[in-house]
Amino acid sequence: MRKNRWLVIPFLMLFVMGCGLISGVQGLQNAVTTQLPALQTAASTDLPAMETAASTVLPALLTSVPTAQGLVETAAAQLPTSACPGTPTAGGLGISMDTARTVLQMSQQFAFTDGTANGQPAVIVTLTTDGASTFPAIAQGFSAQFIGDPCNLNQISVSIPRTDQQDTADQGVIVLNSVLAGTLPTDVQLTFLTWVAQNYPTVPVSGQQQTTIKNMQFTLQRNQTSMVLDILPAK
Repeated sequence: MRKNRWLVIPFLMLFVMGCGLISGVQGLQNAVTTQLPALQTAASTDLPAMETAASTVLPALLTSVPTAQGLVETAAAQLPTSACPGTPTAGGLGISMDTARTVLQMSQQFAFTDGTANGQPAVIVTLTTDGASTFPAIAQGFSAQFIGDPCNLNQISVSIPRTDQQDTADQGVIVLNSVLAGTLPTDVQLTFLTWVAQNYPTVPVSGQQQTTIKNMQFTLQRNQTSMVLDILPAK
């Protein structure tokens, strides 16, 4: 129980870090900076204290989210002009590879390789040397594939090493959210991050969890060696 409790803290910090890749998201970051110590203190005592602290801290965080999301949208509009049309083609996830690449490059922890997947063009993302030193438990075997039309991706698939060692769960959820916090639309991010925090640590080997948020279907499944998240257009 204590291990799962501590996952709340890196998860909340990760949301800030992902949003913080785009300048101007200080509202949410400040909320976490001032409110997070209450969660840390409670987590070191017992579950009732954790729940009491969360009832105070989380509303403050959620209040900050709309402002932070608005700033993210404003900052995203200031990114370099893309060759993609303003209105994406029908179908797909509505996510541009240009946007995902620009945000991920800011962290300097991800490398990009052009390739193919399932017969479609794909960009394969791996960890740089800096990224591998930050996340050593999951460095060997991590990859994220952004598949399909670069202007309107139709699949994102992330594979992260997962064993019984707690550090693979802790580092895995952080790296997953690092990849997606600046990539997913802002009206999807919070629901997705909450869902991942609840399910990533608890999916058993050969098990899976699935949810649909807006126009996206998320499937999180675990095999003997990895955790895999697939994002597809909702049916």
